[in-house]
Amino acid sequence: MFQAVLRSWRVNETRLAGLWIVPTALLLHNLEEALTLGAALPRLQAAASRLLGRPLILPTEPQYQRSLLVLTAAVVGLYVMARLWDGLAYALVVVQAVMALNVGAHVAFALLLGGYAPGLLTALLVEAPVSLYVLRRLRKDAWMTRAHWLLLPLLAAILHGPGLIALLRVVQVSTGSRASAPGP
Repeated sequence: MFQAVLRSWRVNETRLAGLWIVPTALLLHNLEEALTLGAALPRLQAAASRLLGRPLILPTEPQYQRSLLVLTAAVVGLYVMARLWDGLAYALVVVQAVMALNVGAHVAFALLLGGYAPGLLTALLVEAPVSLYVLRRLRKDAWMTRAHWLLLPLLAAILHGPGLIALLRVVQVSTGSRASAPGP
């Protein structure tokens, strides 16, 4: 029994090789975003409202920060659990694919704001290179099936769009407060 656990651990180590960088990069990125979001939130809200042609009420700074904390803790927990269950290594790959999409979102927000957007620096300097590293490593290690590769963009899009919105809503409801109305 103990030898079977050790053998399975070795398989996990093979698939997890290099994937420690996923929660590490996410932590750095979310830290930058959490620390810079407050100052940019009124500009983001005004720009998004202009783009949509109607007032848009975004979550508050503490709600965003709590969401970032929950997301970061979940991905760190996912990495720890992946060391015990091989199948979760793919979930870490999906997380990094989400972060690759997130790089594009940060560039779009920077263009929308006409300058810096919260998280832009680590999106470009950390998440973009980490995404390339992870994808190259996956190709080299060749443990993902064709179905894994085909599902990857779909899962990333679902998690980055509706998944993120759902997380923000859950945090908003759990805090018992509504998002703040747009400022002047």
